[in-house]
Amino acid sequence: MNFKIEKAPADVRICETFGNAEITVNNRYLTKNGKPWLPVMAECHYSRIPREKWEETLRKMKDGGAEIAASYVFWIHHEEEKGIFDFAGNRDIRHFIELCHKVGLEFCLRIGPWAHGECRNGGFPDWLCEECASTLRSDKEPYFGYVRRYLRAVADQVRGLPLFGIQIENEMTWRHEYMELVRQAVLETGLTAPLLTATGWGNARLPDTLLPMFGGYPEAPWTGHTHELEPNANYFFSYVREDGNIGADLLGISEDSRRNVSPEYPFPFMTCELGGGNQVTYHRRPRISSRDIEALAVCKLGSGANLLGYYMYAGGLNPVGKTTMQESKESGYPNDCPVISYDFQSPIGDMGQLRESWFRLSKIHTFVRSFGEMLAPMEPVMPSEMPASLNDTETLRCAFRTDGKGGFLFVNNHIRLHELPGQPNHRFAFEFADESVAFDLDIPADSTFFLPVNLTLAGLSFRYASAQPVSYTENELTLMRIPGIDPVMVLRDGRTVSLKEGGSRIGDTDVVLLPYEEYVPDELTRISAEPVPKCCDASILLGHLPVQDHTSEYAVRWTAEDRWMVIRARGNLAGFYACADGRLISDFYLYGDAWVIDLRNLAAKEGIIKIQPLCEDDRNKIYMEIPFETGVYPPEVWVSRTENLKI
Repeated sequence: MNFKIEKAPADVRICETFGNAEITVNNRYLTKNGKPWLPVMAECHYSRIPREKWEETLRKMKDGGAEIAASYVFWIHHEEEKGIFDFAGNRDIRHFIELCHKVGLEFCLRIGPWAHGECRNGGFPDWLCEECASTLRSDKEPYFGYVRRYLRAVADQVRGLPLFGIQIENEMTWRHEYMELVRQAVLETGLTAPLLTATGWGNARLPDTLLPMFGGYPEAPWTGHTHELEPNANYFFSYVREDGNIGADLLGISEDSRRNVSPEYPFPFMTCELGGGNQVTYHRRPRISSRDIEALAVCKLGSGANLLGYYMYAGGLNPVGKTTMQESKESGYPNDCPVISYDFQSPIGDMGQLRESWFRLSKIHTFVRSFGEMLAPMEPVMPSEMPASLNDTETLRCAFRTDGKGGFLFVNNHIRLHELPGQPNHRFAFEFADESVAFDLDIPADSTFFLPVNLTLAGLSFRYASAQPVSYTENELTLMRIPGIDPVMVLRDGRTVSLKEGGSRIGDTDVVLLPYEEYVPDELTRISAEPVPKCCDASILLGHLPVQDHTSEYAVRWTAEDRWMVIRARGNLAGFYACADGRLISDFYLYGDAWVIDLRNLAAKEGIIKIQPLCEDDRNKIYMEIPFETGVYPPEVWVSRTENLKI
């Protein structure tokens, strides 16, 4: 691969509309206290997480490398009944933001008024949809009067708390005048933030007063059909900031939305919905691997993203009020989603469990935290030879971020659901203004990584290192071994130094090579699941779906020392009920992943697993990436006594 670095990065132009004394924005990146800043933002929804688990969840986000927490405000969660606002318990947004600040996280308020987020009516209360059916998301009355009232109610709760950003509306592409009115209405409440943002995909026409934020997901489970998708554009490096599929369930797909963004674009490339996983819909159930999520983040970072904002980073549980609160065809939306679970296959699952993706992303975030000041001003450069199409699995996908003299090489040899072979002795050549650097590298099969090229770090100047950068100080450089690649460093004087785990001294610099740590899930203890006569009401579990009740039930019991339950079930969908009151604790559209129940706050030590089997009639109605098995199967159940479950 040849990279020709023709010029230094373009001039920085300050976006005067945005920023404050601490955080400012220019046309290429953010700054914090005068220094380039490449932050990590992680989405979790306070009203979908039990209040007693807020701080635990936020600390897991912080430990995973997040610097900003983001959350939608779902109007229906706060004003389900007209004129009666509820900001208590799990809806206490002020306390949630205070906890964010307590653990060291900034907060981004995605205030709406429309949110989507797989919430009923996109977050609009039923009464609002009924009364304002023809004027929703417009400047018409009485709708906009209700919007002003809602915004004031939220502002009254969070007034005086510092905010990193405020997102106006969501996926609004066709009414920029309305977007500006909502922005003004938010500011009139007294709320303010350095960044006022909006989602930019769908070729959105936004007012210049809002910063566009982008996204991209591993899959598109909102797609109407039930066959495999073509290779995902998000696994390729590109100057394109959106993939054209995001939001397609409501916005449609347009080739115009897959637009290139030139270096002269006036705003930096920032994401608010980089897929930390994917939702599972009833008709489409992709199983997203940790490598899928890791590769997606590396591709966006290598393509120039200067804010990694994940949706979702921590899953949650939908509340149940006078109605169920999930998106469903019953409420007029194109997809059916689980009633309770909003797991999203995210790094932190709906019950607080940690997935392998949490560990893989944390390695990227450690790099970003240490090298972000250097990386943020670097521009992406694509190689002379790019993949010819989405179906080109032979041309290596890579990109280079550079300051004109050196930089970081990003490589992705992974595409979801496609096995990519290794590429031995792959040639990389970099032509800088005053010098050239070239080397051969064995690219392992199914690998994703990044390398430093032609840099001086910790006082050490080198041509390249075939190990992944982790962090550096004044005289210590820490790298991590990449599986399948021999770790060496080629110095500017031509010497090749083999890097050894435990550290090497090169001149005045300590070079530390960390081993690549494989992810090891927690060991689990098997318990029995006994068939029992049906006793749990299936109406909430199945009522939104076009199925007849063919469920079977199984009783499970655990001890006071057991903290988590892990269930592997085969079938269509399942529900977990508390025996004490028959309440539905969680439901799960079965797609092959482990289903987790947090036992810590369940007083009774017994429950019921209710499973709806797959039948032949379901075969062409549901997309699955595991064998389609009809018939009745008892679940396999385990428990764990660990404090933080790794699955």
